[in-house]
Amino acid sequence: MRFLRRWLSLFALLGVLMGAGCAPAAASTAADDPTLASPAAELPSTETPAVPTGTDSPTPSPTASATPTAISATENPASVTPSIPALTPCPPDQCAYASLFLSRPIAASANDRVDVTYRFGNTQGERREPHHGVEFLNPYGTPVLAAADGVVVMAGNDQEPTSDQGVWPITYFGPVQNFYGNLVVIEHIVLAGLLQAFPELPQPAYTLYAHLSEALVTVGQQVQVGQEIGKVGMSGVAQGPHLHFEVRLGENTYEAARNPDLWLAPHADQEGMLNGALAGSFVDSYGNNLQKNSIVLEHLPDGADQPNDLEIPLLSYEEEELTGLSPWKESFGVGDIPAGLYRISFPHFGLKEILVTVFPGQLTVVTINVE
Repeated sequence: MRFLRRWLSLFALLGVLMGAGCAPAAASTAADDPTLASPAAELPSTETPAVPTGTDSPTPSPTASATPTAISATENPASVTPSIPALTPCPPDQCAYASLFLSRPIAASANDRVDVTYRFGNTQGERREPHHGVEFLNPYGTPVLAAADGVVVMAGNDQEPTSDQGVWPITYFGPVQNFYGNLVVIEHIVLAGLLQAFPELPQPAYTLYAHLSEALVTVGQQVQVGQEIGKVGMSGVAQGPHLHFEVRLGENTYEAARNPDLWLAPHADQEGMLNGALAGSFVDSYGNNLQKNSIVLEHLPDGADQPNDLEIPLLSYEEEELTGLSPWKESFGVGDIPAGLYRISFPHFGLKEILVTVFPGQLTVVTINVE
C-alpha cells in the first residue's frame, strides 16, 4: 500500500507538469481493484461512468484513468497560488475537477485547518445560524492572509447597511447588523478554466474574512495571495477568537455563499500525497434535490470489503437556499480529506450506499439518483 501511495503521489506531480484537465471519476464497486488500476499516465477515459443509483450493491462500471492536476504539494499551501489548467466538462453523474485553487487564509505555522464541528451549512444541532462559511480557530492576533490575488472592496465593520438608504429590505454583510464585526472582503477574477467548464458560473468571486481584531488593508487596495490583511479577533457575534472565512460567487451578499471547503487548496499527507474534496447531491426521479440528515463517509484504503480508517459524519446543508447552487449544485460537501476509495452511506427506505473515488488535489462531484 505504501508503494502504491508513492506511485500516486508521483503521478499527481506528473499531472501538474502535463497540465491535464478533468478526469471522469467512474463509480467504483466492491469488485473493482481498490488501487484504481495502474497509476500509469493515460489519457482520461471517454466512457461515461455508470450512474450511482443509491442501491445496496452498486453496478460495476468502467474505471476511468485518474489524472491529478492543478495543485502542487507544499508545506504551506497559504504561501502559493495554485494554477489551474483549462477544464473540460465531464459526465454529469460523477466527475473530478481540478478546482481547489484558493490558498488557506491562515499560515501553516498556525492552525490552517477548518473546524469540522461547524461545517458550511451546519447549525450545530439547531443551536446556531446555518453556517455560510467555515471557521479557523486561532489565538487573538493571529495573522489573516489573502486567499488569492484581488482588490479589497470592503475593510471596516458590519455596522452600516449594504443596501441603499430607503431601500427595503435592509441588508448587511451578515444576516443582521454587526454580525461579522470587523471584516475584509476581496474581489477576485474567476479562473478562466472554471469559466470554460461552467460558462454560467456567477462572477466575480469574493472572499470574506470576518470577526477580525483589526483590518490592515483599505478599500481599493490591490493585494497578493498570502499577504497579511488583518488579524484574528472575536468582533461581532463570535464565540472565542477565530477567523470566519467565506467564498461568495456573483455578488457580495450573504445569500451568494458557497462552501469554502470545496475551494481551498488541500494539505498533503506524510508521504506527500495531496488530499482531495467531495461534493454531492441526492436527486429524485423528478430532478428534485433531497435533504439527508445522516450521511456517513468512510475512507477505504484497502478496498471496499476491508475496514475503514476514517469515518466522517455529514449532513445535507441545513438551509435549503444553500443547496443546488452553481457550479457544483451540491447539497453536501467536505474538503481536505485523504485521496482514495470511499463509501457513502445514507438512509433512503433503509440504508443505501455507493462507492466513489477522491483523487489527489481534485474535487469529486457525485450526483446520487434515488427513487
